[in-house]
Amino acid sequence: MKIKKYNILYRFLALHFLKSFGLVFFCIAGIICLFSIINNAKSFAGKSSNIPFTVTMQFALQDVFMTLNTTLPLSVLLAGVLTFWRLSRTSELTVIRSIGLSVWQFIEPVIMVCVAIGCLNMFVFSPISSALQKRVSRLSYKYELGHSNPLLFSQQGLWLKEKSEFTQSFINAEYIKKEGMGLNGKNIVIFVTDLSNNFIKRIEAESAILKDKALELFNVKMIDPRLYVENFSQYSYPTSLTVDKIEENSSAPETFSFWELPGFISFFENAGFSARKHRAYFYTLLFMPLVLCAMLFISAIFSISPKRNQSNLAIKLSGGVLVGFGVFFLDQVIIAMGASGRIPLFISAISIPVIAILFCITVLLYHEDG
Repeated sequence: MKIKKYNILYRFLALHFLKSFGLVFFCIAGIICLFSIINNAKSFAGKSSNIPFTVTMQFALQDVFMTLNTTLPLSVLLAGVLTFWRLSRTSELTVIRSIGLSVWQFIEPVIMVCVAIGCLNMFVFSPISSALQKRVSRLSYKYELGHSNPLLFSQQGLWLKEKSEFTQSFINAEYIKKEGMGLNGKNIVIFVTDLSNNFIKRIEAESAILKDKALELFNVKMIDPRLYVENFSQYSYPTSLTVDKIEENSSAPETFSFWELPGFISFFENAGFSARKHRAYFYTLLFMPLVLCAMLFISAIFSISPKRNQSNLAIKLSGGVLVGFGVFFLDQVIIAMGASGRIPLFISAISIPVIAILFCITVLLYHEDG
């Protein structure tokens, strides 16, 4: 009977936190979405009058998902402050303590909710965000909005789109390898079309070397619309692609889901490039549950207090929010340092959340257990 009673209480606390989290998160997401719609509507107005409102909404939804790694920790921080403040103000925490539950027991269901939100971000929200990114990229190309990236890396190799005055080219290299200042590729396929996407020719090559403003192709097969085939031992194809451009314009980490990132990191590093920013983003997703728990603990040490000590509660709550923002900002700075190679990536991703959790546990032990 006692276990059943505690289960009901745990569900009550978890649902109470979920309601607060939903309120805070959807308020923040709504503000981001509103500003995105306004900004996109202004920028689209001067380019085309035929862009449907649904396209603008998809861009806005993409912006919301792109900011999840920021909005989720801040939403948990504010939701934790709101939840524990309400429970303290109504003396419900006092009643919960009176039946024999310690702070560790009544904070446990809320921690489990935070872990679940972090796992949802990894396994569900990240693939949705990746799919939205690809969808928005296609819409950008369709409506010529200038948002699409002409370079795309995937586990199928490098894809490049180039546009000239009269033609456009789609280049795919199944395998690439950076060697010194140059770039070698294998199994190259180039589709050349006019600006109306009418097929002009297809070029296949066994290997290629990227040089300044030219792609030197070897063992080349060229196919025209009549299916007439020409063979060349060597063929020079003009291109604006350079090694520096590949490194600078490689697909943003946010365009990959949690499941796709390991394969891309392996491909990119095997090609001789640095994938530190993609690995940093992978660790950000992987340790998101830890970050959310750190935000919850920070809200707890500033919000859980007996009712008789609530005269300066407003100051404490404001202090908790400021400390949470500070810890989150410091975590982002340390991760950026890891992505730049100044400190090990794993340490940069896990250090601040772990330190924050250990510090909060120490404070709670001191105040709650003497």
